[in-house]
Amino acid sequence: MSVPGPLPPLHLLLGGDVMLGRLVARVLASEGPDYPFAALSAVTAGVDLFFVNLECALSARRQHFSGASKAFYFRAEPDAVRVLESAGVDLVSLANNHVLDADVGGLSDTLEILARHGIASVGAGPDLTAASAVRELHRRGVRLGVLAVCDHQPDFAAGDHRPGIHYLDVEDRESRHSLVERVRREATRFDHLIVSLHWLPNWVPAIPEACRQLADELVGAGARVLWGHSPHHILGTQWWPRGVALYSTGDLIDDYALDPIYRNDRQLLYLLELGPGRVERVTALPVTLDVGRAEPADHEASVWIEAWLRANCRPLGSSVAAIAGDGFEILPGEIGPGETGPGEIGPGEIGPGKIGPSKIGPSKIGPGMAGGSHDAARAR
Repeated sequence: MSVPGPLPPLHLLLGGDVMLGRLVARVLASEGPDYPFAALSAVTAGVDLFFVNLECALSARRQHFSGASKAFYFRAEPDAVRVLESAGVDLVSLANNHVLDADVGGLSDTLEILARHGIASVGAGPDLTAASAVRELHRRGVRLGVLAVCDHQPDFAAGDHRPGIHYLDVEDRESRHSLVERVRREATRFDHLIVSLHWLPNWVPAIPEACRQLADELVGAGARVLWGHSPHHILGTQWWPRGVALYSTGDLIDDYALDPIYRNDRQLLYLLELGPGRVERVTALPVTLDVGRAEPADHEASVWIEAWLRANCRPLGSSVAAIAGDGFEILPGEIGPGETGPGEIGPGEIGPGKIGPSKIGPSKIGPGMAGGSHDAARAR
């Protein structure tokens, strides 16, 4: 009698922030819901699970959050959910600082619309119990749990009888300890526990030590994957024997103003292979963003992204190996000189002055789309 071999790894695709309102809504009106992810369909269709951070409310309510005013409010019409549906998104994190931008009614609409279209959500709800609940998913006999927190917009925090998000005060020792202990309890229930973290300031140049310490404690408590987002640019990846932290997975679909240093139009999709008790592989797939659309990066953008990724992974003890025609593999430990293949960029060849102004240009704002809030500095 033959003995069945080990099951193939589960393929989990993680993306960053998806915002479907403002100028993206105009693109959807003219191009349709397939347009934002159409160029990435070969990737999105070939995975077991696809998660993104939904950084807007889905609601027809034309109102703002009833709390203190802020610079930017992100809301998309209800039928924008078809973008997520078309792309095969399985779960969205709602623990962020924009899901209540259309107030608590808008949050209620968002939850109802997602549920009606079969898209799981985590990190926000009608009260703290719902907002802090772990979302459970099953694929190919593997049991996953997803827990989501957000470290900014404390006035969005859910309460015992108040709708909102699962808020984390990352500066508060008791709040951090509570999250770590929650992860320790929940991790025993799942084959893999994924923690979504909407954290860190915009354009943060490096990962604060407190966040690295929290990541170490969360993985030590049993989290398999830390899935970070919010800064709007990609940050490094850190490995442990049984887990991995993606400190920031950047942006994916939006209309945000282009930062000439952090190049938020150059991003990554992260493909994780989850095996028994560990992350077996992390592959980073380079993409470029235009208003309301993501597509595979061209050679020039890929070279820039590789250099940026390498520079951000090195301080975390991780290395980057180019995969011919298929992105980069992020590995634990250093890779010796010459082992990464073509495309390596040495120290000092990335950053201000290294990418000429002609390579930033207005093409990232579609015809007739310049001006207004798109040109303004973007609030987190």
